Amino acid sequence: MVLVVAIGLLVFAALTTLVQTSERVQEWDSTAARWAADDMPAWLGSAAEALTHMADTTVYIATTVVIAGLLVIVRRPRLAAFIVTVTVGQWLLSNLIKHLVQRERPDLHRLVDASGYSFPSGHATAAAALFLALALVVITVRPDWHRAAVLGVGITMGVAVALTRVLVGVHWTTDVLAGLALGWSWCLVCAMVFKLVPTSTLRQAQPAAE
Repeated sequence: MVLVVAIGLLVFAALTTLVQTSERVQEWDSTAARWAADDMPAWLGSAAEALTHMADTTVYIATTVVIAGLLVIVRRPRLAAFIVTVTVGQWLLSNLIKHLVQRERPDLHRLVDASGYSFPSGHATAAAALFLALALVVITVRPDWHRAAVLGVGITMGVAVALTRVLVGVHWTTDVLAGLALGWSWCLVCAMVFKLVPTSTLRQAQPAAE
């Protein structure tokens, strides 16, 4: 897992540099934003507008409180602390980096309200971190479930919510990619700290005893 985290952080670092220095990357971002503004099917925009709120601050905080509370009730305090750490940490990281990079949001069309700086996408970071964290909690609590399937659902949900930020016109594509890399990397760092899985590989993960 250390290698996965290292790759994620390298991807994030590369994107942070490219969005500030590469005109080609900026043109690619603009092309994707113009497609969403001018050519995106109406049904896709409506679906994105509905799905994007799954990573709103109030939603992921409420989800975290409920899940952490349930874990405490069933006497899984370490897992509860893991979920809270993932949620709080990703918010602090994404907002700190936003103020360091200070990238402006696209302004071609907006289907939802958004404020603040653009890079990295806070919604993408939150979705990536929280859905992967929930998947890790599930395979820890239910080791009999198919790990690859559970992790696949967690990763897919994170990607789906993250991509809506481009479709609703409030983020550049590279903002979303950076948010995914940051969110997944932070979640896996937390997983190693809380010893949810061994540091070698997710595929060989074994649930740690509470």
